[in-house]
Amino acid sequence: MGYLNDKGVTYDYFESLAFQQMLKEKGIVQFLSLLKIFGKFQLHEHQFEHLSDPNVKQIQTKMQLFWGDEFEGHVIKLYDDQKLALLNPNTSGLFQSLGEEQQKVLPFVILPEFGAWMIELTPNKPYQCMCFNFDQVLINMRKRIQTLQSYLPQGNQYLLIPVYPMMGVGRFTTTVESDLTASMIEKIRSQTSYIEGTPTLQQDEKQFQNEKLIQPATPYKELPVEPICNYFSQSIYFDDRIINPHPRYSTLAQNIRLRRGSKVEIKIPLYIDQNTKIEQSEYEPNPGYITMDHMGFGMGNCALQTTYLSIDIDHARLLYDQLAVLAPLFAALTAGSPIYKGKISNWDTKWDCLEMSVDCRSENERNPQNPNYIPKSRYSSISYFISNDKMNLEEYNDLNFPANEEIMQFAKQKANEMEIPLDDKLLRHLGILFLRDNMVMFKDKIHIDDNTAHFEAIQSSNWNSVRFKPPPSYNSKIGWRVEFRTMEIQLTAEENAAWSIMILMIVRLFFTNYIPVNFYMPLSLVDENMRRSKEKGAILNQKFYFRTNFQEYGPATIEELTLQEIFFGKQDGSFIGIIGLIYQNRNVINKQSCAEKEENIYQKNKKLQDEVIEFVRNKVNGNTKTLATWMRDFVTSHPNYNQDSIITHEINFDLIKTLTAIKDRQKEDPHFPIIFSM
Repeated sequence: MGYLNDKGVTYDYFESLAFQQMLKEKGIVQFLSLLKIFGKFQLHEHQFEHLSDPNVKQIQTKMQLFWGDEFEGHVIKLYDDQKLALLNPNTSGLFQSLGEEQQKVLPFVILPEFGAWMIELTPNKPYQCMCFNFDQVLINMRKRIQTLQSYLPQGNQYLLIPVYPMMGVGRFTTTVESDLTASMIEKIRSQTSYIEGTPTLQQDEKQFQNEKLIQPATPYKELPVEPICNYFSQSIYFDDRIINPHPRYSTLAQNIRLRRGSKVEIKIPLYIDQNTKIEQSEYEPNPGYITMDHMGFGMGNCALQTTYLSIDIDHARLLYDQLAVLAPLFAALTAGSPIYKGKISNWDTKWDCLEMSVDCRSENERNPQNPNYIPKSRYSSISYFISNDKMNLEEYNDLNFPANEEIMQFAKQKANEMEIPLDDKLLRHLGILFLRDNMVMFKDKIHIDDNTAHFEAIQSSNWNSVRFKPPPSYNSKIGWRVEFRTMEIQLTAEENAAWSIMILMIVRLFFTNYIPVNFYMPLSLVDENMRRSKEKGAILNQKFYFRTNFQEYGPATIEELTLQEIFFGKQDGSFIGIIGLIYQNRNVINKQSCAEKEENIYQKNKKLQDEVIEFVRNKVNGNTKTLATWMRDFVTSHPNYNQDSIITHEINFDLIKTLTAIKDRQKEDPHFPIIFSM
């Protein structure tokens, strides 16, 4: 979640207003500087200048393009004697015990995340995109999870589920080993009087901290609770002390609230069961909904994301557009988030929860009748296709999304001064990005211009379904990349590897001209697909808009199809589906890219791909459940469940205990099969 190199004191939002325009302009100049350096940069020779032109002769090339994955997990401590499974926010000791030298020898990178109980894992080296041993994805994921688990204290589990079910319910964490962190105290003491008055530096520190604690709202009086600190968020459920101590995170939580003019409001429809009570209370102010009020209810969740190095900037822009169409589909395919704040919801995915958790739009910007209306949160599906490829017809950009016209004018003027070609689509992409304000400014960094930090401050806090990523620095050896961001984390290493390989097989279609591939359709329909993807049982029960003439360049022929039809085609043979497209292309890709490899590697990769395809087939056919459906069914069939939509701590303990046994392969379950025969 963004860059963690900077440390120090940050501005609150109102203080930052004096610098917003200046830093946006600096960010634009930084992007233009990258564009000047890398605009014509290509990693290797190739014949892909006209990616959608079937008349371009295809030749064999040796492509060494790369990709990688990242995922987060929750550290949960199990108390067997008390039947409790609580988040453990004391992971800072793990990072301290693993010194820099020890981390360097690991085959992966360990990173903190928004929640102090969260740990992110990434490979320390990228995979090859075109020809490599596909089994390395699974091997690396297994190694990461097993090694991290071995570092955790006894009784703790590193669990890969999107949402911890009891977040916000009474005491849902282990005891916080520290009070307010030093950085939080420094931040609070630096606040100016229009927030709540500046505390005196002479004030007794313990008294100072105690004055920042409140009693949280609880669903029932018998539930044990402890006072929480809500200084940054004003939440009545969530303790700010379990935010990662890096100043970026508490600043985000506070400044999103300050810019918005109120706490964030997350409302997720409640699953209505036989004995469900729909009533208003302090704990549930919106009857019929699960209400949450802290950034952590969204950014404290876990995901699987993949990033692909592109051939050049044009290729990256096309890949960005094409993956944006697929993003809602993969959200539904990987659905794993049916429970929030101890209650069963009517949704299967967490995407909308994330959108609402960081929605910094003001009241006017959220009002469709206001001229300053912005239709989406800064966490959302994309709002503009950016490729200049001839497949991208004007009719597909039908959202008419607002942009920062002032910054677009500045960017156009600066590009002319710097003699950098900046086309209209890329210019508008910048205008949409820079419609958002910078939420984290470090006081000692605002005048530093020798890196890309001011651009990244905006870029990294536009959390979209896909992300177009320029090279990270002026002297980078990394080219243009695209990040795919909608997949929910899966319980086992096998499932996460399978979905990563599945999207890779699709991405590889755009590295060849053997056959045309064109997923373009109007963005309004992509947004509608995103709305449908979160619904309960969407993988089986929803139909999604999809282009059926995806091997043609003209206007889109669009139908509403099930995910089974989208991936495996229609029974009458009139549409071959995405898997059919992969079958057409994969032999050509493998033979061109792996000509110098041994035959057994080629055959092994083909077998692994077939196993992934069979895994996907079982998902879209309903033979194996999504994690969301499995969790909902587990709760509703639990002997202590009262048909009231409520998950108790005891039910949660049994749920986490069972999931842990399944992921460790101590318990067999047909819905979490062994996918690979390796």
